[in-house]
Amino acid sequence: MNCQTFRCLAFATVLAAFSIAWPVAHAATVAEPLAQGHTQFASVVTKKAGALVVTTPNGAIHQLNANMARRHGQVTFKAGDEVIVVLDENNYIVDMHLKGKEGTHRQVTGKLIHVGRMNKQIKLQTPDSEQVFPLAEEGQKTKGMEEGELVTVELNEAGTVIDMHRADIGGGGRKD
Repeated sequence: MNCQTFRCLAFATVLAAFSIAWPVAHAATVAEPLAQGHTQFASVVTKKAGALVVTTPNGAIHQLNANMARRHGQVTFKAGDEVIVVLDENNYIVDMHLKGKEGTHRQVTGKLIHVGRMNKQIKLQTPDSEQVFPLAEEGQKTKGMEEGELVTVELNEAGTVIDMHRADIGGGGRKD
């Protein structure tokens, strides 16, 4: 093998390594106002049949759970509160804040090492290190996710996982 062929081969190898590693490294932690597939809307908390609810722009009603506010480190909502609601792709409330007090979410991508069902936490291997995050809810969010898969978790401002998907590194769309 001559020197020029060796250089071309070495350059191609380095280029291939960077094209694979770059998206993973840069997707490791991203601050985004709204995750892919999520919708956000403003509403007013009202009382209906004795329960607190919010109504979507298309008229769907979502009953509120006092525990949700506590899990997110907030005070419990009350009738008349103006709120910003975030729904996931399944129309499930993943976050809600008083209007004007919206939080900043982060997305972290890494290899799924472990989902702790007893103590509700998740462990990821990111390009930087192993990281452990508390889970708001374990149920549907982790269903079908296997250890070793590349996943993206959405963290609320308290650092708690509120959503999780298989990672979409290639930009070709979700594979949920």
